Amino acid sequence: MDQTRLIIAESSDIMLNGICELIEKENHLQIVGKALRYNHLCNLVEQVPYDLVILGPMITDRFSHQLMGYLLNRFPDIKIVQINLDDDADKILLKIQKVAMNLEV
Repeated sequence: MDQTRLIIAESSDIMLNGICELIEKENHLQIVGKALRYNHLCNLVEQVPYDLVILGPMITDRFSHQLMGYLLNRFPDIKIVQINLDDDADKILLKIQKVAMNLEV
């Protein structure tokens, strides 16, 4: 099975590091970009080959309308996983798996 390439966006560096630590334990997932800011995420999506984007709870809360609107309008085929504050590790990995499975079809 090929690795799923992820861009992770989270405005809290502590949350970003935690999400990355969780992802790095999974052999089938590869982090290809990290963004702490909305504009950095947009640049990554335009420049880095990826399979899906993970939006952490803090960046989604701060930029929900702008971020989702921009990404979906600019990249209609983008695959996004949104993480909520109450998601545990298993739920986060399940969300990623569901979106990644749709990529392989």
